[in-house]
Amino acid sequence: MRPAPSRPLASPHRGATHGGVSMGKRVQLGLRIALVDADALQRACTANSLTALGADVVPFVHLADLVGAFDARQKFDGVVVGLHADARRTLSRVPDLEAAAGRALPLVYVTHRSELQAVDAVPTALRAGRSFQLLCSPVEDAQLLAWLETLAAWGRGTLRARA
Repeated sequence: MRPAPSRPLASPHRGATHGGVSMGKRVQLGLRIALVDADALQRACTANSLTALGADVVPFVHLADLVGAFDARQKFDGVVVGLHADARRTLSRVPDLEAAAGRALPLVYVTHRSELQAVDAVPTALRAGRSFQLLCSPVEDAQLLAWLETLAAWGRGTLRARA
């Protein structure tokens, strides 16, 4: 067994990029993000990107699981939701999610380009929610980073949800 080094080793990522974002550009805000996606591969990819950007990610398969987490008094700074063929049903459950959270939530939705038709079929009223923002997967880390950086303003109350 080798002894532990007496000083930290140099990061193998120094100067490297992840999805076009410098590995030195990490969110230092201690953000806790709920990630809801029924697609295991998409959930893993998005979680990896968010983690690489410095977010603490808690994955969920279904919105109902996240509602249960809010009922158990867990706190999250933002929510990433995967939209698939059942986009209408998923979006119709967001008010229940926000009721369980006790507040409006900063949400970002992720969908694959092949599923945009399902999202387009969702009534405008559901897509015109407080924080409807849609990103197409594979999501660039720069897009996720920009969204994460808005969460600090949301938490301070300087970023308002759309009415």
